[in-house]
Amino acid sequence: MSGGTEKEDIRGRIESFDQSVRSLEKRLRAVERRLSVEVPAEDVAGTVFEAQQPQTSEDVRGAIESIDKLKAELEELRSLVEGSLRVDIDKLSDKLETALASQDEKLMRIEDRNRITIGSVKMPVELSGIMGAALLLLTGGLIFAGRWDILRSPYFSLGLGLALAVAVLAKFYVVNKKAD
Repeated sequence: MSGGTEKEDIRGRIESFDQSVRSLEKRLRAVERRLSVEVPAEDVAGTVFEAQQPQTSEDVRGAIESIDKLKAELEELRSLVEGSLRVDIDKLSDKLETALASQDEKLMRIEDRNRITIGSVKMPVELSGIMGAALLLLTGGLIFAGRWDILRSPYFSLGLGLALAVAVLAKFYVVNKKAD
């Protein structure tokens, strides 16, 4: 995170420097306009300004040239900083897209865990619940028919347990098969 703060600090300093250069350039242009106003020679003759005018004009031109050089360097720095920022932003954007796609895939797998597709319809199904209901109906039918000999048999109880275990294993297989 400190890399981003450092870049923001550099960007802020560059912008502050740019504003200072612009302000100085405006002031110098105003001074140059004032100095470049043509005054009749007879008005200037014998004044203090007569000798200083060419020197001041040269100073202003030199300052403007320095400002132009500084502006060029500032643009070079700005393009360098913006270029590196753009690269970093693109890298972060790619990582974020990859992470979001991965999270979407995981979310879809979680949502589809308790659903079985029959044809084109996805139905929330608890296979062990359906098997339990079927076994209860079978037990009820045997009680209604008076078949107590089958109901008391240990094989019947083992068969019920085995049927429920197979239902749970079948659901586990179906869910994990879809995840692949």
